[in-house]
Amino acid sequence: MTAEPSQTTGLPAEQLRDAINALMHTVTALLEGESTQGVLETALNSHDALCDQLAAQAHDATTLAALQRIEQFITSQAGHYYQMASVDFDEQQNSRFITFFARQLLALDGIGPATARQLFQLGVFTPEHFFTLTPKEVARLDLPAATLARLIPLHAQASSLARFSETS
Repeated sequence: MTAEPSQTTGLPAEQLRDAINALMHTVTALLEGESTQGVLETALNSHDALCDQLAAQAHDATTLAALQRIEQFITSQAGHYYQMASVDFDEQQNSRFITFFARQLLALDGIGPATARQLFQLGVFTPEHFFTLTPKEVARLDLPAATLARLIPLHAQASSLARFSETS
């Protein structure tokens, strides 16, 4: 028996349904307060699997925005988990966790694993959160001077770009 192609995406309906159900199951577990590293990893892996399945397909901005919000939710939940659990992590666990869940921060120029870890510890889990901080809030982050010296211009540059795009 072969799976029928989905009329909207061209993917086998069963495969797409399984990916959506896996993501829905793990996000529901997170919403119900079941934040464990295993559930968080499964949620992000399920999100990535669904994104991979949809990557080759034409999908609208609403779908992309929904997937982005889901990833931000998972990352936020992971950040809160990290704030509580990282005291029990060894260096390898710390590195693995940050590499896996701080990938959005790590994608920013000037933010490496150490800075991402520091931002996670301070409650800044996503670039969106970082860029919503005011310049004064960024300057007051409890970070080493060298780290702030890299982050302040990054924040200012993004703020300038945002203002420019609003006026264009």
